[in-house]
Formats: sequence, C-alpha cells, structure tokens
Amino acid sequence: MFKIDEDLAEDVGIHIGDGSMNFYSGIGCYTVACHWIDDKEYIDSYVSKLIEKIYGIKPKLRIWSKGTYGFRIYSKDVVNFKSQVLNLPLGPKKNIKIPEIICKDERLLKSCLRGLIDTDGCLYLEKKYGKLYPRIIFTNTSKPLVFQVKNCLEKFGFTVSLQVRNHDNKNWNITYILCTRGFNNLKLWMRLVGFSNPKNIMKINLLKERKYF
Repeated sequence: MFKIDEDLAEDVGIHIGDGSMNFYSGIGCYTVACHWIDDKEYIDSYVSKLIEKIYGIKPKLRIWSKGTYGFRIYSKDVVNFKSQVLNLPLGPKKNIKIPEIICKDERLLKSCLRGLIDTDGCLYLEKKYGKLYPRIIFTNTSKPLVFQVKNCLEKFGFTVSLQVRNHDNKNWNITYILCTRGFNNLKLWMRLVGFSNPKNIMKINLLKERKYF
C-alpha cells in the first residue's frame, strides 16, 4: 500500500483535474494529460518528479496529437490502490469527488486542492481600474466535486461564488464554475494552500514585483 501523505494527496488533486485511469487487457493505466504549452514546465519540473517519488515509477513524458502533454504509467498496483483505497473511478469522471480519507485531514485536503487548482483551475489576473485584480477560478462538470470544493473553501474562510452554465448543445454537460476574488482571498490561499504550477507562481511573483502584496 502506498503512503497516504501530502504528496499523494496533491497527486489525487492532479488526477481529479487532468488525470484518468482504467484497466486495458488487465493492465492498469494512469494517465495525466495537461496543456502542451501552458503546463509543460509543470509536468517536467514538478509532476513527473512527484509521481516518481510517490509510486517509484519514472514517467515517460510525451506530447499527444490533441495538444496535450503528459504521461501514462502502467501499474496494476497504482490503479488498484487509487480505485479500491481512494475510491477514484475507473474510466469517465462524471461524478468524481475528493476521497473521504483526504477530506477528513486538513493537511491532505489543502494539498489536494493545490493539485486540483493547478490543473483544472487557474489564477487569473484581471485589469480593473488600471490595476491587476486576482481571481482563482475552478471549472468542472462534476456537480458533487464542485459543491464539495465550495464547502471546503468556505470552511477555510474563503468567500466563494458559484456559476452554473448550461450549454446550447444538449450533448455537453452542465459546467460549474467556482470563483474566489480579491487579494484577501489570494493571501489566504497562499498561506493555506499555495501553488506548484509555474504558470501560477509566475503570476504571484508579478504581483509581488508590483507591490500588490
């Protein structure tokens, strides 16, 4: 059994955001696929090393034809652990949510949220009245996950708004968008959760350089 610690919890967030897993001809496969430009440094410098540290497997990085970049690792033990111990789904992630074992531990939950926002969320800097105004945004189609994240953030003291977006195309799932705005929320995020993705860290450094906080 793999150790359930903060590193693994962050990988769970990455998995929920940009990962998937299944068995193919009895072989377990865990895939992480991010944006091939925006997230390449994140995969190269952080996620690949995190995966090797947790599971003892060095991922082979690759670019897929659809503009995604990441890796697949083949391990029955890893997929069994994630599905049987953490209760993460095989195949589609329609109603995926953060595992209960992680929600019960604040340290693990914060690490999981970091992995989740670094993949399926973003730090957006909006120009407002000539100044930069931060928003942390999380978008997903899993209603249980979005409401779970909303409740967790509010528990930690964040002010959170929720937008529900229906699509004209009936084949598209409803999208749920969480947003926490302003410098007070961003300061709280950096104190409790933080970022590991260089694209988000770069924006934090920009705000610091301009003396926003």
